[in-house]
Amino acid sequence: MNACPFAGYCGYLDRPAEQLVVNGFRLWVAGYQTGEIEHWSEAWNLFAQRVGDSRARTSVTQLAYWVRSIFLWRSDPIRCFASGCPHICRDECLAVSMISACQNQDSTCLEFCLGRFCGFADRSEPLEAALSFASVLDSQGQRLMPVPCEVVRGLVETPLPRTYH
Repeated sequence: MNACPFAGYCGYLDRPAEQLVVNGFRLWVAGYQTGEIEHWSEAWNLFAQRVGDSRARTSVTQLAYWVRSIFLWRSDPIRCFASGCPHICRDECLAVSMISACQNQDSTCLEFCLGRFCGFADRSEPLEAALSFASVLDSQGQRLMPVPCEVVRGLVETPLPRTYH
């Protein structure tokens, strides 16, 4: 987990559905990376607050399936900011855009995100998991706004700044 390097503010995560997906993703990834169950408990509490206890069970089950499927196909570690950070990093951008693409039937963006997250491996499990998670969220009134693939490409393909001495 990385600390947020920015002092500014990003309003994108003010949207409840986006906040739920990004922070749920962060917390579930943190649980895998640290082995500490407290992260998963915090994710449960986040979902229970937003959608209620009975619906949170389905949401968190699908969140866990989705994150696990990404972990299985990733060759490098997933990078995330800490839960509650008002910014999103490259991997978080891909994650939230993947779920948005599922909800908004944007197959171009979905394929791009899957390719960047999972490489050239068989993507059937991460695809199925993303579609299931997106569908459950949508049925619970947690609809993400569409994210055009050009925007996602621009954010994740922009070269990192260099420091020259």
